Amino acid sequence: MKNHLGTVQDLRKNGKWDYDYEQDYDYGLGEGVPLLNSGPAASGNAGGAAVDLRVRAGMPGRVSSATSLQARIEAGRSAVMDRCAFLHLHFGRSESRWKEDGSRVTPADLAVSRDLFSALAARFSGDCFFSEEMPPEQGELAADRPFSWVLDPIDGTNNYALGIPMCAIALGLLHEGEPVYGWVYDFGQRVLLHGGPGRGLWAGQERIRPEFRAPGRQTVVAVHTPLGQRFAPWATGVMERFKLRSFGSGALHLAYAALGRVDAAADFTIKVWDITAGVALCRESGAHLEFFGVNPFPVRAFDVRMRPLAYVAGSPEVCREVVKNLPPDAGRFSPV
Repeated sequence: MKNHLGTVQDLRKNGKWDYDYEQDYDYGLGEGVPLLNSGPAASGNAGGAAVDLRVRAGMPGRVSSATSLQARIEAGRSAVMDRCAFLHLHFGRSESRWKEDGSRVTPADLAVSRDLFSALAARFSGDCFFSEEMPPEQGELAADRPFSWVLDPIDGTNNYALGIPMCAIALGLLHEGEPVYGWVYDFGQRVLLHGGPGRGLWAGQERIRPEFRAPGRQTVVAVHTPLGQRFAPWATGVMERFKLRSFGSGALHLAYAALGRVDAAADFTIKVWDITAGVALCRESGAHLEFFGVNPFPVRAFDVRMRPLAYVAGSPEVCREVVKNLPPDAGRFSPV
């Protein structure tokens, strides 16, 4: 297992990450459109050198003070919010390509991932940084530092590229592999949903105190699609009893379930970068959260080719109803 991460310098080498940065900026974002933090400020120093995102030898082994966590909470909020203007500027304008796993990627995904982590690494260079947009050839990377950041720069890239505003920046902070804070920038609502265990739940500056409802005729369940054929009887049963929604963003599904905006969320093809932020929200809100098959927490390693996960979350009473009639192998991944 590798014990280092790629650097911004590595990502810029030959102009490539998943593909050619400069070429994709040219054709994807439009001539004359500024890149986010592309000047010296993005580098974390006045000289303009690239920020090294690798885990560095000789860093302190354990950093668990409340002060250290609070500093990261404040920095995480700023790092996400500083990317929002850029995200809105290129909404529905970025051309896209398809990655080897069949998911869509735009130059905006890559720019947000690069610049958000550059900003955080300038302050917390001894942390681990994991993004959906890291190159698959890096393989499995050890989460061997006290703090790790897990990012989906645009969750719901399909929606974003098509001009549909159901998408989000999802950033989660881990301490010893466990989610301790999450930030989900709800693009359509233009609000940052954030919180973590012992830290409260917030929509911007407003404190949120979720209420979880009992199942009934108005129950709303968010489900990510497509589903495998073995889920068809279960999905039919859910649709016959409850109102079904599919927003196209796993991060929003789980965040909304944590906040009680939907009564439950279920996903059987999710990845850890989609849900780390939402898990932190669930752990503060008291929402039920149950994994099928593999529970990814604590995170000990990261690989963009990792197997998908399966979970249900939300109102405890509704979740009990939702899991009824699930296939016994609900946690087993099979392509759909």
